[in-house]
Parts: sequence; C-alpha cells; structure tokens
Amino acid sequence: MTAETDAAGDVALRPSDDPYLIEAAEAWRTAQADELTSLRAGAEKWTAGIASLLGLLGVLGIGLQTDRIAGLTGSGKTAVASLIAAVVILGGFAVIQGCRAAYGWPRTRTVTSDQDLISWYSSLRALPLTAAVRLRGAVIAAGAALAAVTAAAMLPWLLPAAAPPSPVVKVALTDRSATCGTLLPSATAGRISVRRTDSGAVQTIPLNTVVRVSPVEKC
Repeated sequence: MTAETDAAGDVALRPSDDPYLIEAAEAWRTAQADELTSLRAGAEKWTAGIASLLGLLGVLGIGLQTDRIAGLTGSGKTAVASLIAAVVILGGFAVIQGCRAAYGWPRTRTVTSDQDLISWYSSLRALPLTAAVRLRGAVIAAGAALAAVTAAAMLPWLLPAAAPPSPVVKVALTDRSATCGTLLPSATAGRISVRRTDSGAVQTIPLNTVVRVSPVEKC
C-alpha cells in the first residue's frame, strides 16, 4: 500500500499497481516466516558434520602419531599440546554454538500482560539474527579447529626430534671393581667417561683397565 497525504491533511491508501513489487513483498513475507526454521535445520546439519569431522581428524591426524610426538623435544611437545588444546576449545565452541543455533536455549516465558507479549514477540523476531550469528561463529570456529588440527598433525614431522638418551652401562675393571652409570662422549682417545649413578661424578676410565662394558636398564 502507498499512503498519500493531500493538502487538507487527509491520508488516502492506494494499493500498489506494480506486480513485481507485490511479488517481492510476498516473497519477503514468506522468507521471513520460514527463516528461523531454515536456519535451525541448517545449523543442525552443520553441527553433526562439525562433530564428525573433528573426531575423524583428531583420530587420524594426532592419535596415530603418539610415538613421534613422544620423541620430540620439550618445546616441540609444548607446541603440539598447545595446538591440541586449541582444537579442543575451538571444536567445543563450534559444537556448542551450532547446537544453540539449531535448538536455542531451553527456557520458559510467562506472559501475563500486553507488555510481556510484546517483549516475547520482540525476542521471537530477533531469533533468526541470533541463530545466524551463532551458526556463523560455529563455522568460523570449526574452520580454525581444522587448521589447528592440521598444524598439530604436521608439526611432529617438521620439528626436530629429541636427542636419544645416553645408554646406562656397567663397566667391569681389571681390579675386579665395577662402575655403573651413564656413558658420556669422551674427547680423549683411549678413555671412556661414565657419570656414576651413585655419586653423579664423572669418572674417566682408561680402556686398558676395562674388562667388559655391559648395557643395563638401571644401576
């Protein structure tokens, strides 16, 4: 309808004669009526897809690399652990926001007056925008979680591995004594260095006094 005001201040309503405008207005009315239902149906599908994708990537990307992660340096393990924590936080946020977009937050409303009714109707009209914002946040968080889980899966192959632990040995000497500790690199030819387990001191032993060197699990 078009409202026209004449010189005397009288208002007359005239139906629109533009069929395209009438068609557009009807389409807008229909879209507004189905907007919340469509958004929630889409959010429900997104939520299921996000949960399945993150679970699959978590198992394939990280769960199968536990041995390689265990072999990283301390800083490497911290980096991978930080990314895994980010995946959990972002993935959880994505699922929660998706569920809120799909189902809303269960609550009851009491309408006992016209003002209560208007307040409820205003909240109802705001739901499509709220659901759209939540769904958009869920999709963005899921994308960030996907990037984080990809980085966490790649880091173990890119970061340097920790140096292997020095072997623990038991050295039998010609005087029938024995020394047990960690075998250390020695810069002196004809000698070996052992960090004794009992005192922590480094003992340098000439090779001509060594009868046998045996690897042991512990001293």
